[in-house]
Amino acid sequence: NMSQELSEFQNAILGATAGVIEVVALQPMNYWKNAAQQGLPLSIDPRLLYRGLLPNCVNMGTCTMLQFTFGGKIKNAITGGVVRDLSITEEIGAGLGAGIISATAGSPLELIMIQQQRKGTTIFATTLSLMNLNITRGFLGAAVREGLWTVGYLSIPPIVRNFMRTQMPDVFNTDDKARVPAALTGALFASFLTQPFDTIKTCMQGDIERKTYGGFIDTYKKISAERGLSGFYSGIAFRYGRMVCAVFMLDKLRMMLGPIMFPGAYKHDSSKGH
Repeated sequence: NMSQELSEFQNAILGATAGVIEVVALQPMNYWKNAAQQGLPLSIDPRLLYRGLLPNCVNMGTCTMLQFTFGGKIKNAITGGVVRDLSITEEIGAGLGAGIISATAGSPLELIMIQQQRKGTTIFATTLSLMNLNITRGFLGAAVREGLWTVGYLSIPPIVRNFMRTQMPDVFNTDDKARVPAALTGALFASFLTQPFDTIKTCMQGDIERKTYGGFIDTYKKISAERGLSGFYSGIAFRYGRMVCAVFMLDKLRMMLGPIMFPGAYKHDSSKGH
């Protein structure tokens, strides 16, 4: 119930901090995933791997901030401000709503990053070139993906973690031990359900000129015709690997940084081990 204990502002700061730490650590896997989805060559050159890092940091920081904030806000609305465990349906509903809201910021920032990765232009030149209707390109794919991804890292880990701690207390005698299956489960759910939407979004955002891909349905049809079902899962290994690390990191950072950054919010909970 971490996000219920903090104020909206505290949730926002915590989310932004956790999001930026996760991005800096895992940016190479994000680059490889985007390259694989677009059929571009892979690289281990750090100058390429970290191209588009700034908009990606802003993107993940902002998205995670919005997801933590609205996740907490929706949970509070569900419980009426009473700190209690949410049902599985309530947890998933809160994550889904928070994720879709966050895509309003995440989609344009990701578009800037993908265009930077493809063209190597500066962040200012890239942003200026997109200051038109193109800025909304790929939003539908991003909204579905962010909604399901937020369920994967914000809603499922607490459900799985609590299940493991209560059903197998001898094996999972600490939160960190229970966090491993929680991260694997959350990432598996998030990556496999969201990957087709993410691939459509990435292909649309990489082709801003619409030389190959038109709108959402047209892009779906083209990928399906050219590559079949497997085409929607290009880059899945990089994405799943990154997601396992990200789900674990975000869940851990949320539990670890909260009491460090805002100790006053946890005074009543000092008897519990996190």
